[in-house]
Amino acid sequence: MRLLDRYIAKTILSSTAMVLLVLLGLYTFMDFVGELNDLGKGQYQLADIFLYMALSMPKRIYELLPVAALLGSVLGLGSLASQSELVAMRAAGISVQQINKAVMIVALCLMFVAVFMGEVLRPPAEQKAREIQSLAQTGTVVSQSEHGFWTRDGLHFNHIRQVLPDDTFAGISIYEFDAQNRLRIITKAKKAEYEDEIWTLSDVVQSTIDEQGVRVSSVEYARWKSDLNPSLVDVVIVPPEFLPVWGLVEYISYLKNNQQSAKRYQMAFWMKVMMPISSAVMVFLAVPFVFGPLRTAPVGGRIVAGALVGIGFHLFNQSFQHVGLVFGVLPWLAAIFPTAVFALVGWYLMKKIH
Repeated sequence: MRLLDRYIAKTILSSTAMVLLVLLGLYTFMDFVGELNDLGKGQYQLADIFLYMALSMPKRIYELLPVAALLGSVLGLGSLASQSELVAMRAAGISVQQINKAVMIVALCLMFVAVFMGEVLRPPAEQKAREIQSLAQTGTVVSQSEHGFWTRDGLHFNHIRQVLPDDTFAGISIYEFDAQNRLRIITKAKKAEYEDEIWTLSDVVQSTIDEQGVRVSSVEYARWKSDLNPSLVDVVIVPPEFLPVWGLVEYISYLKNNQQSAKRYQMAFWMKVMMPISSAVMVFLAVPFVFGPLRTAPVGGRIVAGALVGIGFHLFNQSFQHVGLVFGVLPWLAAIFPTAVFALVGWYLMKKIH
């Protein structure tokens, strides 16, 4: 039986790899056409586009894996069915449940691939790709908006205009409030460098506000102790879906400690947790496609049905995520619900197979 399991798994994995390559080629071509619109912007040339797209490959593989898993499994099992191999297996006394166990081996393999892509390759590759694109187009590392971004650190509200390639800040303003929420100190610096858990501010101008008025002083250098560090800055300038789980956990803790909303990052955390499980559920859904109502359908019909289910899952998953954020649904529930619904549908269809 182990030999048969390996044969079924090998067939499904090869079909999944083929589907993934086709989808990857299609999306890569569309990305390339989109990037051509920025060709010549700053120093952004073809070599930069190709490097950017190469570094974006893990992101695309990660995003396309659930759909590729479903279509690949449908194609693999459909190929076995069209050559009457599944019929021979059933005639030899092998049940659908035993075949399904072999299919779940594929699901486990794809879960490991999803975790490796999402947590090991995708975060550093995507961050490097964005840095290369931003440096070529503007000469600086991309920030959250063209006006910089804001962070909160206890009673300090910090505005950072630019993040430079060496993880230093350019154009930083620190607004310090007292316990009665009154603005007391405004510190502005041209540059901030991080070393030994301390920021060193350069060309500092500080305004102190009290009942006697405003006093302005300036120094060449000043030390600034803050929970903000370069790794947290990387979290701020990179969309949460591109971050590793440990980066999200660290930043969620930082936001909670400063009484800020962390729902967007909590949603991204749970979506990343559910991503490998979603890929496994898509593989599980392939079995009813072959043994269920579509067992007599041609290969083309199965592919279309599989594509519709895969696209439907993707749209439902993304839509429910945004609905959850808008209406305040618990992040873990919003992330789990779509996958749970499709898993229940697959389980129901499996129960109807005899």
